[in-house]
Amino acid sequence: MDKPNCKYGADCYQRNPAHKEKYAHPSKSTNGASTIEASSAQPTNSLINKRMKEETNQHLEDIKRCKRPPTPEKDVHNPEENDASSEYHGIPRQSYTLPKIPLSVGMMSDLYDPQIEYSKQAEYNELCDDPRNFIKHKFLVEMAPCFDSVWEFCTEQGVKGDIKAEDIFLPFGLKLVGPYDVLAGKFKNVKVHEPGDYLRHWRFYYDPPEFQTVMVQKGTGVHYGYWRDSPDDVTGLVAWNDVNKGCEFKIVGENMFDALMHYLEHVATVTPFNKNKITEMKKHINEWTREKGLCLNANNEQKARSKLIVCKTFHKVGLVVPYDRNTDVGYRPLLESDANLRTILSKFDRLDRSANANKYQEAMKELQPVITAANLAVDECDFGTILELATDLFCSGAKCLTEVMKPLFFTGYSMAKRPQYIAIIKSHLDKRNEGISLDLLANN
Repeated sequence: MDKPNCKYGADCYQRNPAHKEKYAHPSKSTNGASTIEASSAQPTNSLINKRMKEETNQHLEDIKRCKRPPTPEKDVHNPEENDASSEYHGIPRQSYTLPKIPLSVGMMSDLYDPQIEYSKQAEYNELCDDPRNFIKHKFLVEMAPCFDSVWEFCTEQGVKGDIKAEDIFLPFGLKLVGPYDVLAGKFKNVKVHEPGDYLRHWRFYYDPPEFQTVMVQKGTGVHYGYWRDSPDDVTGLVAWNDVNKGCEFKIVGENMFDALMHYLEHVATVTPFNKNKITEMKKHINEWTREKGLCLNANNEQKARSKLIVCKTFHKVGLVVPYDRNTDVGYRPLLESDANLRTILSKFDRLDRSANANKYQEAMKELQPVITAANLAVDECDFGTILELATDLFCSGAKCLTEVMKPLFFTGYSMAKRPQYIAIIKSHLDKRNEGISLDLLANN
């Protein structure tokens, strides 16, 4: 049976085998009539290029609108047909052929990047309108009820004195930061940062994942914040640290008003010019908390927590992990005592691993058995041991041990089911900044 001739003849650009079987493609004839007939049916190169360009543009428009490309024709000679008729977990699936995009179109990122950035900005703007969700999303933690209470107090005081809520304590050298920057609207209308940048916002050198800074003394390393043994802990325990003095923290109360009173009574610089103002502010705090039914200097939560501490870490606050005291599963002591471990870690202080490879290897010979023992403890479900070791390495401040402590933290927090802390410690160790200029918004 004779096949009808393809109107494009031997120059047909179709590659589909079904088309080849359906139509004949005779070569150019020397016969004048055939030549004339072929040339009249043959489109010009410019026409073909125009048609291909139109098809390409249509495919690009479909991609932008998230449309699926047209389903390929069923063709027994099409190798993709076999894949199209296959099943996935018993469910028939249809194969789709992606459009072929000429290199002249350019990088696909030129098409998608503006849309992705727009989507990110839209999501970010929506988060800014919901401060609590913003904090949960960007800082990965839950805030205690007293967090909002302090802001309410500052707002009321600010209205009386025509002062911004976040600036209420500035006359005493204290600044509200971190998640309070969200309530103050400081994250609105600024560029969107990488996720790790938010986790490093006001995170000082010795701040472990369990601690989140919310107040700082201007021009110093003194800072206050929440201490959470787990990311969803809302007990409201507050602690303080002076980064210039080292890694040790101290629990100072069970809500943020305790932290404010601790600062005004023990840290703030008292002068003849501000003495009366400090006294007046302490009075306002006492009256306001009494009116709202908030207790100052409570210690019930601290007593309850002290019974859960499995070991004293170098930061002095102690470690709390799931631990069954009946079966003694969840924690076992480190291979070395704290004193011996401090001696071992002192050899890594200010040690440049690349410049002093031999010294590093010698020091690691003493530390490695402790690491090995901690890993063996994990195999027997005593994961608190590896977290204690990781925390002590972190508190030593030795930068050359960064890559050593990372897997210890990751394993420990994973076993303790605290994945948020994995993200926090990773971002911190990837860019562990010294000093006190830690405001993410300072460069906006």
